[in-house]
Amino acid sequence: MSGSGLGSTAGRVERIDDRLGLAVCRASLSGRTLVTYARDHVTVRTPSRHDFYDGNTLDLEAAPDPGDVDRWVTRFADTIGMLGAQHVQLRWETPLAPDAPAAPPVPDPDLAAALDRCGFGLTPVTVLLLDEPVAPPPAPGEVVPVAPPSAEPGGAVDRRWHAATVLYRYETGEDPEAWRDVDQAFVAWSVDVQRELALAERCQLWLTMRHGAPVARLHVVHDGQGLACVEDVIVHPVHRRQGIAATLTYRAVDAHVQVHAGSRVGIAAEPGSAADRLCRRLGFRSHATVWTARRLPG
Repeated sequence: MSGSGLGSTAGRVERIDDRLGLAVCRASLSGRTLVTYARDHVTVRTPSRHDFYDGNTLDLEAAPDPGDVDRWVTRFADTIGMLGAQHVQLRWETPLAPDAPAAPPVPDPDLAAALDRCGFGLTPVTVLLLDEPVAPPPAPGEVVPVAPPSAEPGGAVDRRWHAATVLYRYETGEDPEAWRDVDQAFVAWSVDVQRELALAERCQLWLTMRHGAPVARLHVVHDGQGLACVEDVIVHPVHRRQGIAATLTYRAVDAHVQVHAGSRVGIAAEPGSAADRLCRRLGFRSHATVWTARRLPG
């Protein structure tokens, strides 16, 4: 499923899955986001949410030259900035071999210095593509899909969607009180987008249930063109380190490929993290490093 081929463009040979890592990062965008393609970049704009970083970004065909950073900042200002975005975000990807180790990559020092001078922070994620699903050892809990919610609020399905939303409180860290620092308004907006995608049959929510309550969640979203992405794998802190995330991810991904034969499935993880290593054990292989250069307001 994650094989690549070769094609010829303008006299040069390239992989036909060039920039597939960036495409994985865009797979979950809804109709609220406008994506336009240019010769050397992709413009992503979400007019209703200026603070949605990944929904307001320039995805570049290649890493920018150190001397080109100012030009891309101007391009961002003239396109996305005109809609009210206060940040500046640029993304690009560099290829990885399928057997590349789960380790943090080293950025180009000249480019990193140029970005730093312009006030940008630079962070990488590893995009992995599914090769063949590998079943993990059994884990406690029952893995269940959640039916698409009704267009009208209320009902049992909506209650399950709400319960899955509560798990966002535990997205980062082990501190049960850390959720108080999370932007709850943005979480609510994101879940509303997931509802839209589910109603359009582009998003499937999965839960792990224990003792009658949801203890883990994720969703698989696809772009309708054969590319899917696993997002928001969250396990309640009390139930971590029991294999729940592995079983939940495997079941969700396996179900997706059974229904969407030939679909490519990707996932983004912090390089060298536990999530990165987990994905590799489940049959994912490294594909690319996606670099994000972001300059925050002020």
